[in-house]
Amino acid sequence: MAAPAPHGTQTLTEHHWAPERLGRITSLCEASVASTPGIRSLSHFGNGILDFVVCRAGRRPLGAVTGDPGDERDEESLPGSRLLLCAQDVGVLLQPLGTGELMRTVVANGEGSLWGGRVKPGEYLAAVADTGDGVDAMDTTMNGLVTRIRTEVHRLSDELPGGDPTAKPGLSSVDGGRTPLRVDFGTAATPEPAYEDRLRALWLGHVNTTDLQYAAYYRDWTLVCAGDVFESDDLGPKFLSVSVRSRRSAYRELSRSLRGHLIRLADALDLVAPAQAGSPAVERLVLDVQEGAIYLVWTSSREFLVGVTLDQTQVANADAQLQRLAGAVRGLTTPPPR
Repeated sequence: MAAPAPHGTQTLTEHHWAPERLGRITSLCEASVASTPGIRSLSHFGNGILDFVVCRAGRRPLGAVTGDPGDERDEESLPGSRLLLCAQDVGVLLQPLGTGELMRTVVANGEGSLWGGRVKPGEYLAAVADTGDGVDAMDTTMNGLVTRIRTEVHRLSDELPGGDPTAKPGLSSVDGGRTPLRVDFGTAATPEPAYEDRLRALWLGHVNTTDLQYAAYYRDWTLVCAGDVFESDDLGPKFLSVSVRSRRSAYRELSRSLRGHLIRLADALDLVAPAQAGSPAVERLVLDVQEGAIYLVWTSSREFLVGVTLDQTQVANADAQLQRLAGAVRGLTTPPPR
């Protein structure tokens, strides 16, 4: 397959930019934007300071949306800068889970997306997509760009942001009873046996020991149900430092703690991709750590799912698995309250 034709880009550098320090990195960033039309702009930060911005030519000014036109560098880097600042705070929330540093954050809705990632301590990239159909391409390109900068420029290892594209997805937990699946129902669940059985069946069909190892469903920020395969022997080594019980509690606490941060993430995304009326401000959030990832997917403005994988190679597969589960939950009729 032929490589995609490059499109026009513009590079805006700060006064401290120098080719001997940032030239090779800038070239890689320029090539990434040129080959991926879905990327509106890409910003590089060193030690919290903006170094340069690579922009797509012909883009509409963000000032036309915000009503506050200003310096192009500041304007284009602002959404990503806000994302990275929020990601630093979210990373602190994730530390008790013992799954490593937060290295990739994706926040998206139907109109666009923000991507933020750590190349190495002190060096970060942020990217913006201002169309809904550019989100996946931007994510793939940015994951590859981080890997190239780490391995080709810094001579560091590949941390597999976004997972291993060659990894095979997991199978259903309906495997003759070999995989223990625990499903708990929260206070938002209607005490209707048939409804609970349908939810349990959905979890059996999507949660497994390979990719999506935990999933929880919330309505109005109150737990409907949560299920996991953490007690499987296959996952035993994942719980050397954190017990199964502690991890379950930590994910439920994290869901509550993220609420305030989501407001900040939604504000950052709104700068470039305002949600349509009636749609959630954020429809998808990915928190990719060194050992797996945490996902949030909204099925409506009131309901969302949380998913978890503890296997870094399976990050993409678990993401897709949660999307399928979310689609199934979206089609599930909630029984009326008694």
